[in-house]
Amino acid sequence: ACGSQFGTLPPPPISSVDAGLAVCRAASETPRVKKHIALLPSVFEGRPPTLFFPYTTVCGAKQRPMERAITVSSRAPKLFYCNSESVHQYNAVRNVLRLGGINATTPDTSEWLLMWAKQTLPEVACALQSGQRLNHFVGSRHLGRKDLLWQHILRMQRVFGDDYEICPASFILPRTFDAWEMMRRHIPRTLWIWKPCGQSCGRGIRVLQSELSDVDEQLLRQKRGVVQQYVNNPLLIHGFKFDLRVYVVVTSFDPLKVFINDEGLVRLATEQYSTSCDTLDKRTMHLTNYSVNKDSPAFVQNKDGRDARGAERENCSDGGGQASKWSFSELRQYFDNRGLDYDGLLERIEDLVIKTFIAVEPAMRKEWARGLGEDEAEGWAARGPGGAGRTSCFEIYGFDVLVDTDLKPWLLEVNVCPSLSSGSPLDKRIKTKLIADAFTLVGFRPPAGWLREAQGRTDADNEKPLCNEEVVAMGCTLPAAILKQRAEVLKGLEVKVRSERTSSRLDQTKALDLFDDVAWELVLASAEEDMRGGGLRCIFPTTKTSEYKRYFAEESYCNLVLRKWHEAGGHALLRSAERSHFLPSWLPRQIAFTRT
Repeated sequence: ACGSQFGTLPPPPISSVDAGLAVCRAASETPRVKKHIALLPSVFEGRPPTLFFPYTTVCGAKQRPMERAITVSSRAPKLFYCNSESVHQYNAVRNVLRLGGINATTPDTSEWLLMWAKQTLPEVACALQSGQRLNHFVGSRHLGRKDLLWQHILRMQRVFGDDYEICPASFILPRTFDAWEMMRRHIPRTLWIWKPCGQSCGRGIRVLQSELSDVDEQLLRQKRGVVQQYVNNPLLIHGFKFDLRVYVVVTSFDPLKVFINDEGLVRLATEQYSTSCDTLDKRTMHLTNYSVNKDSPAFVQNKDGRDARGAERENCSDGGGQASKWSFSELRQYFDNRGLDYDGLLERIEDLVIKTFIAVEPAMRKEWARGLGEDEAEGWAARGPGGAGRTSCFEIYGFDVLVDTDLKPWLLEVNVCPSLSSGSPLDKRIKTKLIADAFTLVGFRPPAGWLREAQGRTDADNEKPLCNEEVVAMGCTLPAAILKQRAEVLKGLEVKVRSERTSSRLDQTKALDLFDDVAWELVLASAEEDMRGGGLRCIFPTTKTSEYKRYFAEESYCNLVLRKWHEAGGHALLRSAERSHFLPSWLPRQIAFTRT
């Protein structure tokens, strides 16, 4: 069955899934997976496969559905990744790639598919070849630096008011010290939390009263950092303060495509919370960072449902019990036991995440164009000499979110290099699964000609193409000016429909008649990602995308296409019996319907 989903692929030496990727036949069974390159056929007829990454057995995660995966002969040419010397080599990353049959090489070669680095420098992006991927976007500092992130959110707050109240009131010091001083006089009993601009792991963080000592005032007038209003009504778990580490993957900023991980970390302080000002210097009470609390005598490791021997045991009936770190599943259980609305909180967190990316997108768009040596006006349409484009980067983010007693989430910061260390069985499961899902979602494609060589074929017997690789390469390589013209056509139709004051489904599908090859490629690529996301769920674009239209300074052609697509019915149209009424006859037929 797996081989038939390729349509044009011949029989072995590409073997069946049983040769290396055994199907998970029961919920409690974790299949033994051999170290082989695995491919995931497209869900659409005639489109190329992507690399597939199963979960490592030792991580303890229930294996993802693998019915569609096929393994490649060990005689296939090697594929490579490189790990920049500037970044720690995490076991979660290394083990997932190794299990997927991807070999390590050095950054100075040009044969790698993935470079895992601490940041993406413009010169690296410029040298990127078509098909190569980087794990950071150029300009991601606009998310990672607390001062820059707050500038972008403040700009949106000035325009949209309370709709963008996603972050506690903040001031960039020392530049806005006087404004902060006025605020402290206005609300003298408020507490504040000061953070260095570019630090992480709780380093340098201080909790302050509104009335500063002379020494603190002199220091803060000179030292760069961000000071935030302290959330004075945090939701507590068994009397302990906590925050959430929410894992988010962005595969593209134009179109904006955001995926949220189904699991994350609930990080608890190790000292019971108190509002007394005498406790402000107690870091393990007021700070929830793992790096701050891990050395506390009160810290309890989460064994992820296993005893000291690694055997499974029953989960605690009340969330994560006394552990100092929980999973989101355990938090949901805790909420359910107390009648708290977990799903409502998650929706508000997703809203916060989407608004954060919309706020920083204009600055990152300019940095991308500048980094590739093109005019800022080209934005995400800018391309590097070797073929780098808008889909050449992806990024895994760690959003730190605090929840108050009203179940309102507050964004504390965004980590562009979230720790992937596995300090506990819980960390190992969540982070290893996250990496495998992210790599499969990104959709690495082997170099041109690799499939033919992997199957032992030669040019002489290439009577039938393996797949149409050219249409996938198109994506959105058109100049910004042309994309803008096409966007105006779609917007013109939208204005016409609105003026007629009709809102039938037929009206919503009229935009599909104006879709060109580029638009349909955007649709197919988006649908393919949704089908291979694993534990990563797309939160943008969705049927709710139209709610965020007004937050974009200018809605791009790519975002507009996917918004109109979802308004017309979205990916369900590809499987609908009415497909022939709305979609062009030449559009590839969907032949697989199992999400993996």
